[in-house]
Amino acid sequence: MQTPTIRHKRMAPLTPLNYRIHDLTKIISPEMQVYPRDPQPKFEQYLKLEDDGANVTRIVLGSHTGTHVDAQWHFLQDGKGAEKEPLTKFIGEAVVIDVTSKPQGEGITADDLNYVDAKKNDILLLYTGRGDCPTDFTYVDVSAAEWVVNHGIKCVGVDTLSVEKYGRKDAPVHKILLSNDIGIIENLDSSLKQFAGKRTFLVCLPLPLEGVDGSPARVILLEMIK
Repeated sequence: MQTPTIRHKRMAPLTPLNYRIHDLTKIISPEMQVYPRDPQPKFEQYLKLEDDGANVTRIVLGSHTGTHVDAQWHFLQDGKGAEKEPLTKFIGEAVVIDVTSKPQGEGITADDLNYVDAKKNDILLLYTGRGDCPTDFTYVDVSAAEWVVNHGIKCVGVDTLSVEKYGRKDAPVHKILLSNDIGIIENLDSSLKQFAGKRTFLVCLPLPLEGVDGSPARVILLEMIK
């Protein structure tokens, strides 16, 4: 039996009075979960109010800490650094898809996306429900990455530590997406769940870190108020 296509209504124009802001950014802390072998965040008081007239903190982070974007240079030798990634790639209408039916550790395939009513330059957000898994999380299969390219999707976001199968060193999914100038947002907050099956508007703002392979980002969804 053929799976019915889900039709997502096109959004009305946004005004300051007709939307709610939902933060999809994970809080960064020294104890937070990071990708295995990535550095844990460190916060060190550099100046003190009582001694220096102001509080200033030295922050040490990996480029893929918390909710973040992958720049092309993450896996492409001649790829762009974070400061050269266009923000238009990370801002726009987004379709949120529930893929929690995938068993833990299995990949999301093109067949899982064939029912999605996506249009060119949409952002595709995948809610897996496996964001707390440090290694054996649901990932994007090569066939799904090719589906994204063929459907003109401009950015893919996931609630897991990576779009890639854990431990796969040749990184085919990253390379397919990044070489086609498709944005990657990883480690979105689990509150993405409440928007599954909906069309909404995403704003993701990475830091312009010069020559760096990725950047932490603040990610919000704008929910239309009827």
